[in-house]
Amino acid sequence: AVLPLSQTPPGHSPELHRSLAPTETMSPRCILGVAVLAILAAAAAAQRPAMLEKERAWEEGKGMPLMVTPNIMTGLLVGIVWLTLFLTGFCCLFQVQTPSAYEEKCLVLNKQY
Repeated sequence: AVLPLSQTPPGHSPELHRSLAPTETMSPRCILGVAVLAILAAAAAAQRPAMLEKERAWEEGKGMPLMVTPNIMTGLLVGIVWLTLFLTGFCCLFQVQTPSAYEEKCLVLNKQY
C-alpha cells in the first residue's frame, strides 16, 4: 500500500517514497517469470486423468507387452552416462602433449637473497 505524502516515514524523502510503488518496481523479466510459472502450474494441473487405448489394453491383458521395461530403460540410461564419461576421459587423456625431448642441463640458480 502506498502511503500519502503526508504520512511518509521520517527520514525518507517523498521522491523515495514515490519510487517504491509496487507496480513500478517489478521488471518485465519478473512479470514474465511469474507468467511462465503460472502457465507451468496450469499445465501440471491439467494432466490427463483418463488412460489411452493402449494403456487400457495393457491393463486388461490384451495389449502387446512393453519392449523396454523400466529396468532395461534404467540400464540403458546409466550405460549412456558411463559411455559419455569414458569417451570424455579417453579424448582428454590422448590430448595431453608432452615435449619430444627434455633439457638435460639443470637451471643454474645463483645466490638467492
